[in-house]
Amino acid sequence: MSDPIETARLQVLHSYGILDTPREPAFDDIVTLATQICAVPVGLVSLVAADRQWFKAQCGFPSCETPLSQSVCAHALTAADGLLVIPDLTADPRTRENTLVTGAPFIRFYAGAVLRTDDGVSLGTLCVIDTAPRPDGLKPDQAFALRALARQVMAQLELRRAVREREGALAAERQVRDALAVSEERYRLSSRATTDLIWDWNPQTGRIHWDEGLSALYGYQPAEIEPSNDWWYAHIHPEDRDRVRRSVQAAIDGAPLRWSQGYRFRRADGSYATVLNQAIIVRGSEGRATRMTGVMLDATQQAEADAHREMLSQELSHRLKNTLAMVQAIASQTLRDAPDVASARDALLQRLLALGKAHDILLAGNAERAGMEAVIRGALALHDNARAGRLRIEGPPLDIGPKAALALALMIHELATNAAKFGALSAAAGAVGVTWQIETRGDNPHLRLSWAESGGPPVTAPSRKGFGTRLIERAFAGTVAGDVALDYRETGLLCVLTAPLAGFQGKDGILN
Repeated sequence: MSDPIETARLQVLHSYGILDTPREPAFDDIVTLATQICAVPVGLVSLVAADRQWFKAQCGFPSCETPLSQSVCAHALTAADGLLVIPDLTADPRTRENTLVTGAPFIRFYAGAVLRTDDGVSLGTLCVIDTAPRPDGLKPDQAFALRALARQVMAQLELRRAVREREGALAAERQVRDALAVSEERYRLSSRATTDLIWDWNPQTGRIHWDEGLSALYGYQPAEIEPSNDWWYAHIHPEDRDRVRRSVQAAIDGAPLRWSQGYRFRRADGSYATVLNQAIIVRGSEGRATRMTGVMLDATQQAEADAHREMLSQELSHRLKNTLAMVQAIASQTLRDAPDVASARDALLQRLLALGKAHDILLAGNAERAGMEAVIRGALALHDNARAGRLRIEGPPLDIGPKAALALALMIHELATNAAKFGALSAAAGAVGVTWQIETRGDNPHLRLSWAESGGPPVTAPSRKGFGTRLIERAFAGTVAGDVALDYRETGLLCVLTAPLAGFQGKDGILN
């Protein structure tokens, strides 16, 4: 088992950081003065380590250290009065076998003043040595001076340790300061790089530190910003303020380590941003909240995107319902008016194809507009035999709304189907002209659309109106708030639709 006194001595010696350091004038001067006062050729500041004695300063001695087996200073460490004097080393049983005594340099006299800390830990000696014995030892004034100089050695050691510790503290302080500077620089750069607002709040004082994002993102000048939670709450939308305040207080009073809340925050221009505020809560040993650090994200665009997506979802649902209602009405009327199943199937298929093509035209654009010419040509595609003059479609470029596009496609399909069965398109030389123009009636522009057949067999008014005729006269006219006139002339059918232009271009849901 190790000696606790020896262990403590070595730990204290190590704390001075003195072993194996270069020579220093202050210690050399003390040794020189000691040899002169005691009139000896050799003087040493000897520190006793675990396996050697090492000399911080030496005068008249060739080596800078010796093994412990040659150490006389090791015997001085326990001297009660702090001074060990051996008049003749050859006569003392502790030293007479020492190789430094029996061999070169044949030392004979030794006097060592113990280097001892204020806590009583002995580290070594300030010693003087002679090659001749001294039966009378040291004179009283020499002994006093040697002890005084030993205290000066300890003072130098303490001063040296204090300087070393101070340099270490300064180095640590510099490291902390440099690390803080790096951290602040990282914080500053990250604050500039992010599009979010970073804040830090002390719940006990109510003071909030806002970063530059409050100016960059929300337009506030530094002079307008107050570092307080009252200023923060005052800039929350009145409808959200109490909810946010209660949420914050509940987080502070409770035990959570995180807080999150969405609300509306007033910008400097008076408008409101939709924000998501998230924070971590720092708590003391007793669980009391001492700090909240968070990020306020501007979620305005996300909120607008969500609202737009919801609107599109509702519009899609509305349009699907209306389309299904239209399909149901077409199917019901087709089945009711058809003479047989085969006819019903063919008529229903053709009408649904016309409806589908109109949807394709809408989806190819922005689903809110369709070109009138494209809608008409799509509905007549099945009847175009590529003969010049067979189909004449003329009119100014015009975009129409979704409900008008679908109704127009069905109307043109019905007119073309009737023409293919009974009218101009049933004859090889028959032709159809579809024209439109914008007219001014009163203060509102109107659209006049004409379907004119020629070159076919004579036509007569039907004895009963089928679904196609009712669709043309009622459903379409009602869709665009216009009037439909059907004239069964011997030269061919003439259908004229007149309606306010606004009826054609409305963006309302399909057939709502």
